[in-house]
Amino acid sequence: MGKKGGGFATTLVLALVIVVLSVGLGVGISRFDFAERMPLIGPLLQERPSQTTTSPVVVEGVRGLDRLATVRVTESIIVTRESASDNALDRLFSGEKVLLVASGNVEAGVDLSEIDENDVQVRDDTVTIRLPEPEVLSANLDEEKTRVYDRDYSLLNLRPNDDLVEEARATAEERLEAAARENDILDTAETNAEESIRTLVKALGFKEVQFE
Repeated sequence: MGKKGGGFATTLVLALVIVVLSVGLGVGISRFDFAERMPLIGPLLQERPSQTTTSPVVVEGVRGLDRLATVRVTESIIVTRESASDNALDRLFSGEKVLLVASGNVEAGVDLSEIDENDVQVRDDTVTIRLPEPEVLSANLDEEKTRVYDRDYSLLNLRPNDDLVEEARATAEERLEAAARENDILDTAETNAEESIRTLVKALGFKEVQFE
């Protein structure tokens, strides 16, 4: 029994000496498949491929941000609405013109509530995320700063049309959103969203975050 143990120890020592000498002489042992065939050393020297997995932790963290509003802009516009009729008699009795001074806020961001594991890939310390397209999340009038500045009636109009004011308000919201889009609110929303998510993912321990 003692000889068998001593023979094994001698074999192991010789194998280690061969490896050390080969490295010192600049000889690539693995090139000749020598090291890989050795039962004790081979498995330690074989290259292991990196694993690519999805991370439920990252998915849940990003999804938890839900509808992430990353930018808000304030716009002011003037909207004019008036009753339209080709009949001169109708214009005489129901003609009306409304001038609305409107101010409001437009918010944009990304909806992350539907992010799933197909949108998040983890490879070592790098996370790659496929974000949804940025969108306008809301466009609302500031009631304290929005008002009917002027309202004109035809000579015999005794019944003001309040629907005309509501139409002016709806038009104002549409124009507020259009103005924000022209000022590249969606580009800003996407950039800010990436920065927010990058901060979150790095806080989970990852070193690099990429976006598709």
